[in-house]
Amino acid sequence: MKFIGPALLLLSAAPAVASPPAYLPTRDVSITYDLSVPGHRDATYQLAYDAADQRARIDDPAQGTYFLVNLPDNTAQLVVPALHSTVNAPDLSALTQQLNSAGQARFTALGPGHYAGLSCEKYLVLGEQGTGTACLTPDGVILHFTGHDSHGSADITATSVTYQHNPGYLFAPPQGNSSINLPPGMLQQLLGK
Repeated sequence: MKFIGPALLLLSAAPAVASPPAYLPTRDVSITYDLSVPGHRDATYQLAYDAADQRARIDDPAQGTYFLVNLPDNTAQLVVPALHSTVNAPDLSALTQQLNSAGQARFTALGPGHYAGLSCEKYLVLGEQGTGTACLTPDGVILHFTGHDSHGSADITATSVTYQHNPGYLFAPPQGNSSINLPPGMLQQLLGK
């Protein structure tokens, strides 16, 4: 997840010139993404999205953890099942604020694309902090994103997209988990970033 942040930041940095395309799914969906970052091992993430409540769950199978993102509440949590813990950190909630402001980015249509068996429209995404290209379906699913900013570069590609209802319990921390509140910057230090 540490490398998805720079990619998502690019969607939020510049003033809008025209109406942006849908950049969040408008219906429930589950997506498998491959993430490639120079100098790091490629990773696979699984995203479940609840369009009505604008909540996401991002599973990191390699780490055995997942993130819960609630866009309307501007909150994000890291769930660590092995420790029966839910981590609340301002560093995570900053991601939701960036996603909520992504409509302020400048999008320029580049032409059609095709990933994971679906058609999409490619866009150049310009921001004060970086640039990138995104391929978005008409209903707001990001099928491909590549870009860079001051934090580095990333390439994210959807390998599987399934439109399906995602039950509400997927987007809540497990009952009985310990809640850990970290000060700003502490999560990055603990993760060695």
